[in-house]
Amino acid sequence: MLKAAILLWLPVALIPLGIWYSQSRKLPLKKNLGRFLSLLGLVMILASPWTVPNSPSSALGHLLGFIIGPSILISLGLYKMAYSGNVPVGRLSKNETIIGVIFFFVGIIWLSLMHWWELTPTMSTGEVNPYWLIFMPTFLISLTSISLAAAFSMLIFGDNRGSESKTLFLTSALSFSFLFISMNLDSTNLTAEKSREFIWFSIADLFGILIGSILSIISFAVVIYIYERSLNDPNNIEPPKEKELAIVSEVISNNLVGDE
Repeated sequence: MLKAAILLWLPVALIPLGIWYSQSRKLPLKKNLGRFLSLLGLVMILASPWTVPNSPSSALGHLLGFIIGPSILISLGLYKMAYSGNVPVGRLSKNETIIGVIFFFVGIIWLSLMHWWELTPTMSTGEVNPYWLIFMPTFLISLTSISLAAAFSMLIFGDNRGSESKTLFLTSALSFSFLFISMNLDSTNLTAEKSREFIWFSIADLFGILIGSILSIISFAVVIYIYERSLNDPNNIEPPKEKELAIVSEVISNNLVGDE
């Protein structure tokens, strides 16, 4: 228990602490220290299957080591596809679109091999990593939804973003196809029935997060509305007197004619 806390959960806490430190602009030493802490935390988490192999929590580091590659490729691919068009800030060249598509396809193929082939994240006990069963459907559902929403946003609000929106429609369709096939085709280490079970669990989780977020925003708005309704009306000030109006008129007149 203590070993897992020191070698796993302490490194987990080092990552947000390091990111916070790395945002410092006045102290370069503090910024470099933050980067070092984040990197150290990440390395120790990735090493947890060897440093704390008997801890169930080491499955987190085990999964992270498997998914970090395809996740980075897919994220970079989406970024390059979205910012290689007509954007006012941070615009990339048109060639970056092709590179982004390649990155995305390689990332999806990588995940496909992890799902249907022998690359599935499997623990030393021979069982599939439990976090993988949660991550895979949640990631694919989120990827499908985000790509679809971004594609529609570009069509509705963007200016000359038709090409990029079509590319994002393609990525959304590809992600959904992966999800649909996994629901109907057994893999090496996972049956289609088991996949469907975790996909429905992921849909329920994401739906709960969405509803919770909407309710929290509504609650916040209601609290602000009730608070503002409870405030007293501001006191009305008296209108300016004739003497004050005369002084203002004199100042304006002097400035208009250029007198001191």
